[in-house]
Amino acid sequence: MHITDVVALRPVPAAVVFMMLTRRCPLSCAHCSTNSMRASEQHNGEIFAEFARSFTAEDHPKIAYLTGGEPLLRPKLVREIAAAAHAAGTQAVLISGFYFARPDGRIPPSLLRSLLAVDHVTVSLDEFHEAQVSRAAVFATIATLLDAGQDVSLQIVGTGGDDPYLKEVTAGLRNFFANRVPALVARLRPVGRARMFLSKDVHRDAQPIVAPCSLAAWPLVGFDGTIVACCLQKVVDGPAPEHLVLGTAPTTKWPAVARAMRDRATLRVLRTYGPEVLADHAGIELSAEGYCATCALVGQPAGTAAAEELTRRPAFPIIEDEVLRMQLESGPTGFAARYGIPEYADMLNLGLESPVPTGP
Repeated sequence: MHITDVVALRPVPAAVVFMMLTRRCPLSCAHCSTNSMRASEQHNGEIFAEFARSFTAEDHPKIAYLTGGEPLLRPKLVREIAAAAHAAGTQAVLISGFYFARPDGRIPPSLLRSLLAVDHVTVSLDEFHEAQVSRAAVFATIATLLDAGQDVSLQIVGTGGDDPYLKEVTAGLRNFFANRVPALVARLRPVGRARMFLSKDVHRDAQPIVAPCSLAAWPLVGFDGTIVACCLQKVVDGPAPEHLVLGTAPTTKWPAVARAMRDRATLRVLRTYGPEVLADHAGIELSAEGYCATCALVGQPAGTAAAEELTRRPAFPIIEDEVLRMQLESGPTGFAARYGIPEYADMLNLGLESPVPTGP
């Protein structure tokens, strides 16, 4: 599985489910979006395994994306979920900070079994991770996985297109792996511990803007089992706005989560028009804190009623389908340019025999 196979599905409702297996992490990166620490929360793994077992051959996500904290602190659980996913026809992806990486590339046997049990491994790498795990060790460990036949990508964060770290690390990645290993290059945001050194630049247009939210397409099972329709850390940490709560694992099974993601009127409008248009239609004042803060307001009764009214309009399904079509047409690199750092969007295509064209 190439990383573009995952990113291509980003606007598709319920195509992928995030599963945050733990909030614990042995690293203490200065920018950590989840504020993860060694002693952070970790709940009974059975709630995640049972949720994965609710996937069926007839109704399952295309991909289960295993995250944390550090999911490889629970290697047996990773293998259990991957096996349940595969039994239903779902592929599994795992993201790790490679806390165990060594300069010789050797991987502890239990972790190697888990890394090979999934269909793709994404590795977090940035100057904050490198302060604790060397790039040489990360690259050597990736090479071990590649030699074992595993598909690997990197997720790299930086401050922008002119960030000298990004220029240097992406050049090093291209050179070391001969353009074989792709990367999604994202912008560092003032979330989690990064809020201590990054200022939040809030911009709000004078009038509501049409800005479909692709991030309201994939559900996320949080570290405590709460299932939400958004991966924004503030939503995951809770309490989440009611319109973004889909249930709790294991009391809520996958078919119900998928149905809510696809059919809930508020989510359909968020994916089609964005929160500002919905708020304006409901007579709700846009938040001075911007786009996502406005989304938190539209779950009130006026927002729900406005969403239901909008989705009943005869033209809405046509517009909804067209918005999805345009996002799919823009492809993985289109998503990377919109939500990541545009100058590095083509890094996603590394390792492809036929690069995916960048859409409009």
